[in-house]
Amino acid sequence: MVRSLSFIHLFIILAVGYIGGALLFREVPVTASEKLIGFFDPRVVALADGALARPLFTLVGFLLVVFLLSMNAKSRYVVLLIGAMKCVLFGLSSSYLLASGMKLVTYTIWWFPFQMLICMLFLLYCIVLSPPYFQRIAKKQRNVQAIPVIVGVYLVIILIEMTIYHFFVR
Repeated sequence: MVRSLSFIHLFIILAVGYIGGALLFREVPVTASEKLIGFFDPRVVALADGALARPLFTLVGFLLVVFLLSMNAKSRYVVLLIGAMKCVLFGLSSSYLLASGMKLVTYTIWWFPFQMLICMLFLLYCIVLSPPYFQRIAKKQRNVQAIPVIVGVYLVIILIEMTIYHFFVR
């Protein structure tokens, strides 16, 4: 029962974050959303050629910030908030891509499936480092045994996504 609650919890965070990002795109001016999206992934805004390193830096930045925040008991509550912020960025970027006239086939092959998997793995990473209240049995240390596997799968998915972008989208 506890495991199924965890995945339901992750899917709810992902869905609410995605919808929140789509609603945020409606309310924020396009230039402001371009700046925010371009900071995290410039490929979305301009489909730029030299922007392949930025998603990797963003990946490492998110992973490091969450890992460092999970080390302190008082800042562990922020970990899942950062995971939700990544889901909001996913929704914001998706709305921007669809509104800017990207072909739907390109969106369904390149952007949406890979970003959804990346967001799910990031949320799973956040939950492993800072379990939600219904999973904590006692005040134990963080469970870091699954972290190398999650980060490895995360890297493989982002490299596949970058390869598809480089050879088919650009």
